[in-house]
Amino acid sequence: DRYEIYCAPCHSLAGDGMGMVSRRATALGATGLIAPSFHDDRLRHIPDGQLYATIKNGVRNMPGYAHNIPVDDRWAIVEYVRALQLSQLAENTEQSQ
Repeated sequence: DRYEIYCAPCHSLAGDGMGMVSRRATALGATGLIAPSFHDDRLRHIPDGQLYATIKNGVRNMPGYAHNIPVDDRWAIVEYVRALQLSQLAENTEQSQ
């Protein structure tokens, strides 16, 4: 539920970067505010610690959530993002066969 509260508004429930905030930014032409997709190769290959640090400290337009999300929940979000990435990878593999 922490992912849905803090991450999905920008990154979407599927992690494709097209949450409601990103869709609104797209509509306004504010491309610098569009969240990245967790399914991009760049984010598939970053270390778990880097993903955790991004959740904790923020990066670019994303705020840090050190005061909002407890440590254990931050690690749970990292695991959830990895599960989203694996599920999307499996879907793409099945579709290409």
